[in-house]
Amino acid sequence: MQKVKSIFSTKWAKTLCVLAALYAVAVATYIYIETGKPSGAHDFHAYWYAGHFVIQRHDPYAAFYAGEQPELPIKYLDGVIVDHYPVAQTSLEAAPTNTPLMVLLLTPFSFFSWNVAKHLFVVINLFLMLVTGWIVLRLLPFADVKLSPSNELLLFLAYFDLSATRIAIENGQTTLSVFLFMLLALLYAKKSWRITGVSLGIALSKYSLSLPVFLFFVYKRKLKIVLLAITVQILGVLALATIAKTSPFAIVTENVRLFFDILNQPGVFVNLSSILNAVTQNSFLAQISVFVMSAFVFVLFFLWLRGRKLKNVSDEVMDFHILTILFLWTILVGYHRIYDTLILIFFFVLAFKGLAYPNIWKLNTSERILLMVFIAVTPLIMILPDRLVDKVIPSYYGTISTVVSSALFIAMLIVSMLLTRRYMQNRRTEIISVPINSFSALNQSSQSLFIENKLSEPSKNA
Repeated sequence: MQKVKSIFSTKWAKTLCVLAALYAVAVATYIYIETGKPSGAHDFHAYWYAGHFVIQRHDPYAAFYAGEQPELPIKYLDGVIVDHYPVAQTSLEAAPTNTPLMVLLLTPFSFFSWNVAKHLFVVINLFLMLVTGWIVLRLLPFADVKLSPSNELLLFLAYFDLSATRIAIENGQTTLSVFLFMLLALLYAKKSWRITGVSLGIALSKYSLSLPVFLFFVYKRKLKIVLLAITVQILGVLALATIAKTSPFAIVTENVRLFFDILNQPGVFVNLSSILNAVTQNSFLAQISVFVMSAFVFVLFFLWLRGRKLKNVSDEVMDFHILTILFLWTILVGYHRIYDTLILIFFFVLAFKGLAYPNIWKLNTSERILLMVFIAVTPLIMILPDRLVDKVIPSYYGTISTVVSSALFIAMLIVSMLLTRRYMQNRRTEIISVPINSFSALNQSSQSLFIENKLSEPSKNA
């Protein structure tokens, strides 16, 4: 890898790292305390509870809608025995909103009692945070650039400190698991289409999050990968149907119903979906409109990219730009909660590596300063808990924080698109200049050769 100098001074970078590390300790302590509370791992509970029905060969989605309870007694591997109802924990999530494949993958946790299972999953989520951060910073290619140690550490700590990452771990969300498989699909795209297809297929268990990577492979015309990913999801449905002794169509119908039930819940951003839902008062019509508009934008965007495809544009750098735009667009268009925004670490890695690597965007001094200020302020807003800010700014949590987050993500999308345009313009300028320079060199070489021949030619008067 090519090492580049720090985009911040060493003194500033070290100071920011110390502050981020101190906050990371506070975040880790908070996660530990919250996990131990009855409300800890709130979202993971849905999959732990659903796993009981899978083990007893029942359809967990049908059980959820029917309000069924698992058969008693239940003997867990850690020695706990439950011989009376309720098995489900009070006031925790019960709807397994991911597809059947994710329910099956998380079923092993249901062999343990709730207290043991939730702590195990939180530890795994912490590990997944470390792995995903490492992959994005170190392994995903970007012109073979390696950030300075201080910048790399700062980005990694910021990733852990994000409210999105903290809440994903604290709530026991599947976001980090899905993000890992999204990254594995990207990492193995040029090495193994089978590993890529299976990874993407697992990631599609939370399709609202993994949609950008799926669209990316559609853009790349990786048909085998796309078909294998869809096949993996179909096999998940068939496997659950076989275990539960029910129809695959019934499971698909239940998942579609669950999809629209989720859409009726309030998100944390003023996105296109929530706006159309408020206008039409019909979640189905709102989502159909979102899908149509997204498809239209997707087609126009990629037709524009293909029409300007340049031979000397680095695929890996261009791909990083495209993925960043897709991640931001997906967050802004559909229903998402705050924990899903942890994937926007892509934006900060793009900005850091783009500023560190010479001549990618060819920013002037003012543009460079503006971008550095933006990437310094943006993480701070995304790190500070809204409820904490609410103590300083009354009524911040709720409407104000929602508008601020939405405006911030729109600004990040605009910046990403401008940087992508600048990158493509610079590469096109280089293409135009190459033939001119080559012609000049060739002309000079021809003149030198002509003079040499004249000097070496015998004199007629000799």
